[in-house]
Amino acid sequence: MANPPPPLARRIELGALLRTYRERAGLDVAEVAGALGWSYVQKVGLVEGGKRRLAPAEVTVLAELFELSAEERDKVVALGRDARKRDPGPVFAADWAQTYIALETAATQLKVYAEELLPGLLQTEDYARVVLLEGGVLLPHEIDRAVEQRAERQKRLEETRLTAVLSESGLRRQVGGPTIMRRQLEHIVELAQRPNVAFQVLPFGAGAHLALGTSFTLIPLGDPLVTFVYVEALTDSDFYDRPPHTEVYTLAFDRAQRAALPAPESLAVLDQLVGELKQLE
Repeated sequence: MANPPPPLARRIELGALLRTYRERAGLDVAEVAGALGWSYVQKVGLVEGGKRRLAPAEVTVLAELFELSAEERDKVVALGRDARKRDPGPVFAADWAQTYIALETAATQLKVYAEELLPGLLQTEDYARVVLLEGGVLLPHEIDRAVEQRAERQKRLEETRLTAVLSESGLRRQVGGPTIMRRQLEHIVELAQRPNVAFQVLPFGAGAHLALGTSFTLIPLGDPLVTFVYVEALTDSDFYDRPPHTEVYTLAFDRAQRAALPAPESLAVLDQLVGELKQLE
């Protein structure tokens, strides 16, 4: 049985939901802060961004203020209760990376477009270790733990619908050398056999497209549904959960998926690359 989503994920989900209800009620953040007796208006933004816990009494006030139905009230109360739980022990990742991991853990569906670097959920331990070593930030024992945690995250693939569009450039880049890369591609072939994993290769021949030059993950979460977009850089990341950002990234993914090869042809490309790497070993 899978572990429940971490409290951080529930705080983010609750915050997005409360913002939706606030906007539906036609209230601004100052009115919400006043109802809660908060002199610091920006605190509302922290709550809606999943960066602050709410006390049970505060959840009750918001439910009344937003005139929630009984079903909606039960949902925010349950989310608030889960969000107040203690977060698990520290992980070897930056704060922004921990936020992504929390969202990933809570999601039942992920859509990933990756260009130069294969996504963490598809990485073998050897591939991941090389990537983390090149980062030059973690100590050796921290790298070992980070690799273990990445492997633990991959176990959730059995319960998550993953749609991945991988650029040919990332598949051809020999991270760690021919042997490590061959095993990495063979691992992707194995994952692609699962019924909950959809995999496509975006070949060089596809030319220019809207997603060119970036990598990102779409994370649909919650009910009502909120789509989070995660875009990672070297030292930080961006999270978007509102139009027009979410609409543009969703469109970019859809176009990349349409331009990519169908699954059988994508697997044929991997088989070809595996054969080329074997000749280099």
